[in-house]
Order: sequence, then C-alpha cells, then structure tokens
Amino acid sequence: MTAKGGEYDLTKCLIGASGVSHVTSGEYSAAYALGEDVAGAASHDSEYDLLTGYFSGYASGSLGNFSLIRATIGTSKIIQDGYQVGVPLTASVQLVFTSTLNPSTIASGIQVIQIMDHLGQSQNNLVLSTYTYDATGSTVVLSAQGAWLGNSVYEVVVNSNLQSIDGFALAEEAHVPFMTVLNPHEDNVVLHPIPTAGIPQAPSTTSNLGISLSIPTDALSDYSYVLISQDPVHSPLQADPAILQTATQKAKNTGGDYETPLALQEIAAYNEQGRPVSLSKTITYSISYTGAQGLVTGTNLPIRSTTLSLWTLDPVHELWVKMPDSRAGGTTVAGPITRFSVYALMGSSDGNASSVFAYPIPWRPHGPNAGSGPGQTGTDDSGITFSNLPSECAIKIYTISGDKVRELRHSDLSGPVAQEKWDGNTTSGGHAASGVYLWRVESATDAKNGKLMLIR
Repeated sequence: MTAKGGEYDLTKCLIGASGVSHVTSGEYSAAYALGEDVAGAASHDSEYDLLTGYFSGYASGSLGNFSLIRATIGTSKIIQDGYQVGVPLTASVQLVFTSTLNPSTIASGIQVIQIMDHLGQSQNNLVLSTYTYDATGSTVVLSAQGAWLGNSVYEVVVNSNLQSIDGFALAEEAHVPFMTVLNPHEDNVVLHPIPTAGIPQAPSTTSNLGISLSIPTDALSDYSYVLISQDPVHSPLQADPAILQTATQKAKNTGGDYETPLALQEIAAYNEQGRPVSLSKTITYSISYTGAQGLVTGTNLPIRSTTLSLWTLDPVHELWVKMPDSRAGGTTVAGPITRFSVYALMGSSDGNASSVFAYPIPWRPHGPNAGSGPGQTGTDDSGITFSNLPSECAIKIYTISGDKVRELRHSDLSGPVAQEKWDGNTTSGGHAASGVYLWRVESATDAKNGKLMLIR
C-alpha cells in the first residue's frame, strides 16, 4: 500500500519480490520492505494515511527512476584536464547503477561510441562490445570485442532505452569518456585540448591555445600516454618551477617584454606502468593561437605574429633556447622536437623596416583638398603618419641639406602598434617650413630612407 503525507510518498515492498526499488518525492528518494503475517489496522492522522500489512508483488503504481552511480575504467585512473587517459587496450568498463536492471534493455541502453581516432580525426562510430551483468550488485562490465583501438577517444553512452527491473526510466542520460594508450606501431596525433563534444575540459589560463604532436610509427618504445601541462610553473609534471622562472627572467632581461613567454607547455610520456618514455625519432610539435591584424590576441603585449617561434628549456644553464627550425604560418607555429621537455611560445621585437612608408604625401593641411579621409592631404591634427614601423625604432627627419629637423622615438609598448605621427614641427616646437624633407627610420637591425613634402 502507499502512505502519503504533505511532504512524502512511500511505497513498501518485500525484498526479493518485484516491487519498487525507489520511490521519490520533491525532497527525498527512499526504498524499504515490510513483511507481516497478517494485515494490520489502518492508522490515520491529519498529515498521513498508513495501511500496514503483508505486501508482495509488482509496484503499486508509484513512479520513480534510477541513475548511474559510478563508472570505473581499468585499474588505474590518470586524469588529463578532467577526462581519463592512458586506458589499456584490454581494459574493461564497470558501470554501477542504483537499481537492478532489466537485462533485456542493456544491449540497446548502453553503447560505446568512438569519437576520435589515433590521428586526431573526429569520428562517430558505434563500437561492438560485450558485457556481463551482475543482477545482485546492479553492475554491468563492458569489454571491447578483441581490444580497443590505440590513441582513441571513446564515450560510453547510457541512454533512455535502459530500464530497471521495475520498468523505471533512467533519470539522466550518462556519458563516460576515456582515451586509450598510444599504439607505438602506428602513426599517432596527440591533441590538447581534445576538440570533441562531450569531453569535459578543466579551466585553463591558456585556453586560446591548441597543441598538436605528430608522432611517427615506432618513435615511442612502448604503449604510452602523453600528458601536457600548460602551467608547469604551478602544475609541473617533471620540471623544476624555479628553473623555469629563472629562464624566463633571463629572456626578459635580454629581449625586454617582447621576449616574455606567451605560453608554456610541459610534455611528458609514460608507459602503462607509469615509467617515463623517451623519443627515438623526431616528432612535429605545433601550437595554434588566436590572432588578429598581425598580432597575438589574448595577451597584453603587442607581439607580432611574424616574430613568433618555439623555444625549448635548457635546464642545465637555466635559459630558453630558440628553436631555429620552428616556423610560423597563419595562426600556427610548428617545429621538430627530439625530446619531451618544456617548450615556450615566444615573440621578439620586430626590427624589419623594409615596409615603412609615410602618408599623406604631400602634407598640405590648409590646401583645397585638406582633410583626414582617403585621398585628402591631411590636417594640422592628423599630421604625417609613419606606418609599418619596427617594434622599436627612431624616426629622423632632415632638410635636403642634411640638417636634422626632428627625431621621434617609437615603441609598440607605449603607443599605436607600428605607427607614429609627426606633427610637422621642429625640435624647438616651431612649424617646419614648406619644402622637401628626407626621413630615415632606424631599428637595431634595419633602416630605411624616404622623402616627404610639406606645403603650408
């Protein structure tokens, strides 16, 4: 019978019979069994009606649901950004539920989907698997038919087809993702973070970065898993954070703010026994970033994408070493590496002056076509703009006879990136006279000359 009150709804059942497993209300979920030899009396109160007695049989009509309690994959649990990695190819998946299941619904209610293959390509393949079911413990154990594929992301999906023995529905569809170890006997691509829906990602201070490792066949000596830390200063795998901080300070002392690492990544690989694995072949490491208008976005430094390169840590001398074979293209920087270590994405000051130009020429702020729009000859406020300047440079303006009229200093760190304005005045503050002038832009590594004309 059912006992009902203002805040509860209970149905009793006999253990071993096909009664309800769970009864729920807005505030609790409960299951219990009562057995009496004879029927009891009814008990009434202002808040409930309770009829005791001996009950055996199917549910009395109360509705309920059940859910997945936990999922265990293999015997070890290595977590990378919220999901399990390094799962052996022969590992089983154990699913424990809150209720006894209807065995006839397991095959359609629990499925395994391959959602990424060993080359980092998205997939949506239904995987053939076998299962065993322990009714007394409400446990299902899944295994691959043969073995799981290497370096693949799988997702165990528990869907609404699954029912309890009482016909109750699954409270919420469950997704259990995991990633298998790399098979060293085939090419592998390791991506971080995994760009796959359904995989939970841990918060990252460098979430605008994507890392890719292209690992050729037999570059690894054993079945392995790769771990990547994008914050080795605070969450190192093997690196010494003090050495990282010293190397970064040395880089900044040498190249200024331009040579401040935009991102750090520590890469390490381990076999199934947890021992470090090294490389026997060169692999390709690439990092993608977000950029706009030739600059790296997501940073407060005006780093030009053309200056980006990969740097590797020299732990012995505690400094960053530029990788000469790294190359930038689009919004990706890539290069060959021969060891797992700590790497940095870093820019530098751009000294290239070959593309510098000045406009408008001639500058005629009071002529009939004066104005700051396209094709116009400028205004007193807009002056003459030097564009495509090096990151750090000097702009020197001379008369035709070689007398210096004005010198300006430009820095991307303190003004508009790659641009500087000359207001048409001399060093003393007076207006430069109408005429032809020479200009020279000098950086630490390059220089360019040009002419301009002023018409007052």
